[in-house]
Amino acid sequence: GRLAAAMPRKAVQPTPRQGSLDRLMSSKSAVRARLGNDEKVDVDYIEACGDCFYMAVENALSESEGWQPWYAVAAMREVVASHLTEEIFQMYTLLHAQRAEGFDWMQGVDSLEALRKRIRLRGQQVGAGKCVWADGFAMETLANHYRLLFLVVDERFSGAQKFTRISPSSAGPSQDEVPLGREQGTILLHASQREHMNLIRYAGKKLVSLGDLPTHLQKLWGIAVPPWHRSPTGASPGASAGAGAGDRKSTRLNSSHQLHLV
Repeated sequence: GRLAAAMPRKAVQPTPRQGSLDRLMSSKSAVRARLGNDEKVDVDYIEACGDCFYMAVENALSESEGWQPWYAVAAMREVVASHLTEEIFQMYTLLHAQRAEGFDWMQGVDSLEALRKRIRLRGQQVGAGKCVWADGFAMETLANHYRLLFLVVDERFSGAQKFTRISPSSAGPSQDEVPLGREQGTILLHASQREHMNLIRYAGKKLVSLGDLPTHLQKLWGIAVPPWHRSPTGASPGASAGAGAGDRKSTRLNSSHQLHLV
């Protein structure tokens, strides 16, 4: 089920060689190459402190209205902590008991309240090794809370699986994704093999509308929303406003698969 997406991102201690390869793959030219060599693609590098996903979102949301306390890193971690359930606590406990990679931080976390306290810890305060990195559950929770679409280029995977999308779900028990429109607030992210996240800017913007993205970029994530501006080639941007129901379903499965711990 969807809880497979809840697994935390694992902290890997890389060798220096891995580290330099990782930096190369996170370079602007490498990220551009992943996105069809689109010259409007740029990368904002985020500090590697265990808060990188939260900092990237904070950075993007601060762009138009300036910084606001309700999307500070601490506020976002609080949103994630408050959405944790007994079910998720039990799953993390089981994974730690099975010595699943990346769950060392669960040592001594013996209740839902203790888990909430641990999730609230900011990497900037306690260090990357002592805080909990954003995982699939955290990303879905923030997509819903702030009504954001996250489009992630994930270097841990190959082929089409490299492109993960996390959409806000509709209110109510169905948990289906909402149909995506041109005005949908969207944040593009690059996740390295060491699971560090940087922010991708498009045409200089950190927070874009889905309609700002040309058809060739949307297509990578299985989306076909007519862009505000037709591409100069005259290619049809796709008839449907938002992906079809079947497409959405397959993307949800894909996103759960991708945020699985590997």
